[in-house]
Amino acid sequence: MHVRNAMLATPPFDSTNRTIYYGLIMSYGISIKTRALKLRKSGFSIKEIARKLNISQSSSSVWLRNVPISKTGRVRMQKHKEVNRYKMSQRWQEKRTSIKKYYHDIAKLIVQDQQVGNQNVIKIICSMLFWAEGSKKINHIAFTNSDPGMIKTFIGLLRTSYTLDESKFHVSVHLHEYHNPNEVIEFWSKTTKIPRVQFIKPYCKPHTAIRKRHDYKGCITIRYYDVKIARELTAIYNAFGEQFRGVVQR
Repeated sequence: MHVRNAMLATPPFDSTNRTIYYGLIMSYGISIKTRALKLRKSGFSIKEIARKLNISQSSSSVWLRNVPISKTGRVRMQKHKEVNRYKMSQRWQEKRTSIKKYYHDIAKLIVQDQQVGNQNVIKIICSMLFWAEGSKKINHIAFTNSDPGMIKTFIGLLRTSYTLDESKFHVSVHLHEYHNPNEVIEFWSKTTKIPRVQFIKPYCKPHTAIRKRHDYKGCITIRYYDVKIARELTAIYNAFGEQFRGVVQR
């Protein structure tokens, strides 16, 4: 009874402000609704209007869902969407950059802690790459990949691990029909530091026309003809595998 009497004694709603009735928003003044309609026609979003007029988003949506938007309003809405998309992409880019840096810093600490300059460690890493991407024929070394970073790493490790005769390198390139062979061979020659004369005639695969990867430089196979080095790398990765095969992380 006391609550009911208090409710009956409550003064009429204020026509210009939000009226809160026992903690519940009961009504908005006509001036607020008029301003909301004007903003909506001018191309403001439901969320923007709610924030601007300090009203709930649900009320804003109910009032304005059928309100026609003017031509200039539609232009404004489109520009607003584009700005928001750009801001969102920038935030994601900053987040990705931050995450990438975090893991890069961790990786640097791990690498620095493992005595990577040690000759045996370098040979082990080289053999691991050879195990993953190399030919399993033991009469020569053949390494195939399309990632310039992977190619540079493997050939750098190989040159550091052994005294090589650079003339024994031979490179074959697999291209698509949309590639320029001269440009691609020049790119891989600079990447590998192997003269162009040691590149054999490239193989051009028919293009399916589904998509063109403009940053794709084809796939290359580097061959180095030295049976002793090929056998040693094979023996190293086999020994490494035997040592760690079946190891359970505790």
